[in-house]
Amino acid sequence: MNTDEFVKSQFLTLRDEIRESKARIFWLMFAGMLLVVSSAYMAAEHPSAFANAATPFLILALILAYISEQNNISRAGRYLREVVEPRIKDLLCWEHWLESKHQFREVDHAFVVGFNLIFLIFFLVTTTLTLRQLVRMDAQPWYIFSAGIAYVLGALCVAYVFSRHWRASTHVE
Repeated sequence: MNTDEFVKSQFLTLRDEIRESKARIFWLMFAGMLLVVSSAYMAAEHPSAFANAATPFLILALILAYISEQNNISRAGRYLREVVEPRIKDLLCWEHWLESKHQFREVDHAFVVGFNLIFLIFFLVTTTLTLRQLVRMDAQPWYIFSAGIAYVLGALCVAYVFSRHWRASTHVE
């Protein structure tokens, strides 16, 4: 395989990876909304069930899965820009064109922030409802405190991952 064939193969493979990640994001959002609504329904219908306490963790898992897929797209795009496109002479390629003006990436970043903001609001609401339910059920104080600490640690983990992703996805050389 010569260099041109190898570059073309890399490009096609990364394009497919980006396409698959975008499809997974769509299904992740669709399934995530259904899971959150179903979980909220279960928690409302069966207040003593596990669904209420598990919903905030479900939301955190959805956020992390979304960030992971978004990171796959950013990483593939960066590789295309830094490794594949420089081998193509005398043409302005897609990733270089996108990076040439900040406004071309504004929607991508707004989408990432918007999705995470919506699910963080879901997280805050479900966490608050869960803790209030535990208080109304006269749960042991250590149990309520432990649940609160678990939710805070989960949120801090997501905040850390999001901040790392944000810096990596907005980095322009």
